[in-house]
Amino acid sequence: MNFAPGLDIRARLMAALLGLVAVLFAVPAQAVPERRVALVIGNSAYTAVPRLANPQRDATAISAALKRLGFEVVEGYDLRMDEMTGIVREFAQKLDGAKAGVVYYAGHGIAVGDENYLIPVDASLKSEADLDFRAVNVQLILRQMQRDERVNVLILDACRDNPFATQLAAKSRSVARGLTAIETQSASGILIAFATDPRSTALDGEKDGNSPFTAALLKHIETPEVSITTVMDRVRADVWESTGKKQKPWTNSSIIGEFKLNPTLKLAAVDPSVTIKAIDGAVPVPATPAPVGLDRAQMDVRMWETAERGNTAGDYKAYLDAFPNGQFAAFAKNRLSRLEPSSVAVAALPAAAGAAALSSAAAAALPASRETGQAVADEAMKGEVATAETEAALKLTAKDRRELQRRLSLAGFKPGKTSPNFGPSQRAAIREWQTTRALSATGFLAPMQLRALRAQTEPAYQRALAEEAKPAPAKTRTAREPAEPQPRTRGGVAYERDPVIRRDLERERAGGGSSATGAAIFGGIVGGVVGGALGGGFRR
Repeated sequence: MNFAPGLDIRARLMAALLGLVAVLFAVPAQAVPERRVALVIGNSAYTAVPRLANPQRDATAISAALKRLGFEVVEGYDLRMDEMTGIVREFAQKLDGAKAGVVYYAGHGIAVGDENYLIPVDASLKSEADLDFRAVNVQLILRQMQRDERVNVLILDACRDNPFATQLAAKSRSVARGLTAIETQSASGILIAFATDPRSTALDGEKDGNSPFTAALLKHIETPEVSITTVMDRVRADVWESTGKKQKPWTNSSIIGEFKLNPTLKLAAVDPSVTIKAIDGAVPVPATPAPVGLDRAQMDVRMWETAERGNTAGDYKAYLDAFPNGQFAAFAKNRLSRLEPSSVAVAALPAAAGAAALSSAAAAALPASRETGQAVADEAMKGEVATAETEAALKLTAKDRRELQRRLSLAGFKPGKTSPNFGPSQRAAIREWQTTRALSATGFLAPMQLRALRAQTEPAYQRALAEEAKPAPAKTRTAREPAEPQPRTRGGVAYERDPVIRRDLERERAGGGSSATGAAIFGGIVGGVVGGALGGGFRR
């Protein structure tokens, strides 16, 4: 397709857009990824044994990655026995009609004989019999996945050094370290991955980080156009090296062909000579119905990816027009608010702190007066790893921490009772906020993240401060409340204002109750006699 030299650029862009629409309508239905469902569980807060540091954080990060890949995710954290069976049931219901199912579990697991069990946080295991009633058999989950023909992936980061095994070992010879191998030959289309070899234990990782296995999985899970077996091969190599050859993930698969977690949608061009380039997001996109055969959830993901690559206000507006309640609507609104002219542009930052190269030191050097409204690029924040050290460098005071807790609460998170320090509930709220911004959920803050949190919550925070500053309404006296006492009078003169009457009253009070009465009578008699004498004198 050739354009005349004088053709307006907008016309060319519109022509390219129409060509893209034609291509989308030409996509055969079988080329579109089918509906996919995932179950994610992370158990950390065990009550009968010491708490695990990382499973909840691992599971939260995996859940966010699967959502970005277009999966419908059923997720739960720190689940009791009844909650675990309930969430497995919910997952089984959502699997109906899905073409792929993925299960990820992080937490304690135990093998007894040839059976593997996942341990809820409220489990107290005294004997093997307790496992049937206080733990979830992995076979229960596999049965739900294998009811229909689909690709199934089961990933278990549950091989950590397990105190439950020690408790049961004295009463059962069949209790093993780690988990036992699961054969897949009896069923096609399934891949099972363990964090380490069967009968071995895996590392939980550094505190406030991810386990070595999950860290490697997060690194490779979103790689486009790569099969799941290749992803797991790369994960195995990374874990082997990062643990000093102490841990080697194990995988067993009966998947026929290739299953890709992040497939790209291949479009057959109407005219092979046409090359469609990126379209300026400022060009209004005509409203068009979704192409026949395209799954709406997948269209949501693809359109978000297109908007994210373009990274213009027009791109994000186009996404929100098409999917006002889409999976990524909150992210689109956040980025749009930073790209609109009314927002402070990232370009306004100092030259040394530009775009993705913005360093924590440069961010910390920005004056505090510019924190509110300062646009912080998400890509720059993703390169900033928040740790205990980065938060300590912020030198937050007790007042600062209380302020941040209030901001988290105003943003819809739950930091718990306000405290001068950050405890478990505050760390959990920070992790939830980080997850919504597609950041590494560490529970700690770094300079750019601090600015982003304040900028995001500033309008609500200022409204809250304004409400507090309003004067309390004047109190009106109710019928039950006594009126303010009025000063007593004698002869129309207020007692308290006349010094003679005040001295007289003081003498009366000093004389006591009976004396005061006698003085009053005596005063009356004397007054009568004097008055009579005076009256008689006047009559004469």
